[in-house]
Amino acid sequence: MPRHSLSEWLGLLQQRHPTEIDLGLTRINRVAQLMQLVTSGHLPPVKTLVTVGGTNGKGSCVAALNALLTKSGYSVGCYTSPHLIRYNERIVINGQMASDEAICDAFERIEQARGDISLTYFEFGTLAALLLMADAAVDVAILEVGLGGRLDAVNILDADIAIVTSIALDHQDWLGDDLDQIGAEKAAIARPSRPLICGDRSPNVGVLKTATATGATLLVNGRDFDLNSVASMPANRLPPNSVACALQAMALISDLPFDRVDTSALGNVSVPGRFQQLQVGSVPVILDVAHNPQAAELLAERLLLDKGHIVAVVGMMSDKDIIGSLAPLIPLVKAWCFCNIPDQPRAATAGKLQALLYNAGALGVGEAVCCPSPLAAFDNALKLAAVDDTVVVFGSFFTVGPILEHLQYSCEGTISVD
Repeated sequence: MPRHSLSEWLGLLQQRHPTEIDLGLTRINRVAQLMQLVTSGHLPPVKTLVTVGGTNGKGSCVAALNALLTKSGYSVGCYTSPHLIRYNERIVINGQMASDEAICDAFERIEQARGDISLTYFEFGTLAALLLMADAAVDVAILEVGLGGRLDAVNILDADIAIVTSIALDHQDWLGDDLDQIGAEKAAIARPSRPLICGDRSPNVGVLKTATATGATLLVNGRDFDLNSVASMPANRLPPNSVACALQAMALISDLPFDRVDTSALGNVSVPGRFQQLQVGSVPVILDVAHNPQAAELLAERLLLDKGHIVAVVGMMSDKDIIGSLAPLIPLVKAWCFCNIPDQPRAATAGKLQALLYNAGALGVGEAVCCPSPLAAFDNALKLAAVDDTVVVFGSFFTVGPILEHLQYSCEGTISVD
């Protein structure tokens, strides 16, 4: 049978399982056991496993910890999701994205082992990442939770160190509207007598109860470790809570005091799509995947412009808190370019986004246009931007990704990264 290309594999995986999101550990556990990949919750021969959960700041925490570990000579594997441009971004080993060939080979091995067990797109990808990290025998594997924690695919493994960066409302259709319940779900990546690092300075009841119930050692930002205690911190644009969590994890892995960890690598860390600053011709552009109210509030805090106004490009999934995510930006935006997101059934239409903003009474402060795609909205925004204005793209990975790809490969004008 001819081998599939990576794009063919991804197309198959998206169609096979009855539902896109199907939380639970039974299926992936069975296949992992059939493959003899996981042994008593461990991933031989990987020495240390770090699982990173939370509502916001997970990707930044993974990037920061990866940089700290790499600078200190550890070999590191990172598994994150979703991707912005290429699927390969999800699996990075020692700073290099996994190749198409390596991922396809891992998919073939999973396919041969699974028999009649149906796996979701995410479960297939998780097993592939674990296979490649085990093959590479990395010292440290860093796994980002995809959704929730307790029933997320990465939780088939027992984390040596669990991190919960933040708790906020998101994915309410699967996790509920109660912050304590969400906190409990996300903190369930913790294990008995092992560290659970909490980025929130005041952990909610759900996190606290779950830490107690699992017997984990809870380490709280601002109480057990504090970024303010670090004498030398290079300038960076990463969320402070995510950096603090990464430093605490590094301290545990390296057996160093928190304030003695070498932070020099953090000055070079940038995470695509997280307050990523570009210059397109004479127009400043900021790309941020903020897609819930907490992330939007942080974005708004960072958008303290010395002059000019903001032209916003927004596309979002319909199951998000759209008004809550737009509200922090409303006082700052002079014009909105809403977009459809083609080939994404869960996406809200540009018309729906415009109507929700109109119903919130915000259209009186600026123009709003509807566009057929993220790229069309971005082109519109560049035309609307006056001297000193900034174009801000946010709302979804599926909005930021196509625009970032266009900027990376377009031959139109000069694009510089700040």
